[in-house]
Amino acid sequence: MVPIENKYAQYVIADDGANLHFIDKRTDADYCVQNPRSSFARIRKAGQEFNTSEASYADGRITVRFGDSGVSAVIGVTAKEHYFVLEVLSVTGEGVEELVFVDLPLTLAGTPEEPFAGCALALNLQTNVPELPRANTRLRAMCYPRFGFVGAKVALIGCPQSELRWVMQEVVSAAEDLPHSSIGGPWALDADINRGSYLFNFGGLSEEKVDDWIQLAQRLGINQIDFHGGKSFRFGDCLPNPETYPRGLASLRAVTDKLHEAGIIAGLHTYAFFIDKSCPWVTPAPDPRLAKDASSPLQSR
Repeated sequence: MVPIENKYAQYVIADDGANLHFIDKRTDADYCVQNPRSSFARIRKAGQEFNTSEASYADGRITVRFGDSGVSAVIGVTAKEHYFVLEVLSVTGEGVEELVFVDLPLTLAGTPEEPFAGCALALNLQTNVPELPRANTRLRAMCYPRFGFVGAKVALIGCPQSELRWVMQEVVSAAEDLPHSSIGGPWALDADINRGSYLFNFGGLSEEKVDDWIQLAQRLGINQIDFHGGKSFRFGDCLPNPETYPRGLASLRAVTDKLHEAGIIAGLHTYAFFIDKSCPWVTPAPDPRLAKDASSPLQSR
């Protein structure tokens, strides 16, 4: 067996790579789904999935093999006081299209009233955690050859529900490859700025009109103005609209400086998944670094 534990949780993996237990050490409640059994890790090769068939543990490393695929992997494990860190150290074998280096279904519903919470947090851009960063019903992380398997890293949290946000803050603070914000992520509920009201600027907030906007915001008791993409700036590279900001970033900066002087916070509503068709990131040819979900050929009639 592969036993991993810290102050709050014990995670146990069977010799055949199946998830055995995910235990709340305060109550001994086991939140690992037992039926059906689930595999700790798996790979996809030539379009076929191979579950873990063997798992062994020594010196902080889990070595896993994937049936007759000819592939094995070594995953480093660090038990922090309040969470676990799993990192891909090596992958041996050819043709791996995807490595799921942890997948733990839980009996938890991921709701705030539950006494225990489970959460997985990706610790770098190599790592894909499909679930939102919150209490969840499944803890999983995967990586791909395009970005490299080695170095993919995830934090697994199992803790009292009341401690979840604080443990998430601890994880993010310790992660060198994650952006840190004192007003976002697990800190968002603590920041007064997130309780303020805001106005949307859909494109009319120019240097000539900024004083009018300030007066309006002050009359309404509003302390934030949100610059909406599409009119204020181009989706994608955030190029300021030249009709509203003829001096480009200098014009936009002049506007935001005035807002700040008046005690008003300026924000950009970027829609991170939007890219304008005129943005050089997608025309005349899409940047190869962009992720692609689907494609469709154009046909003429």
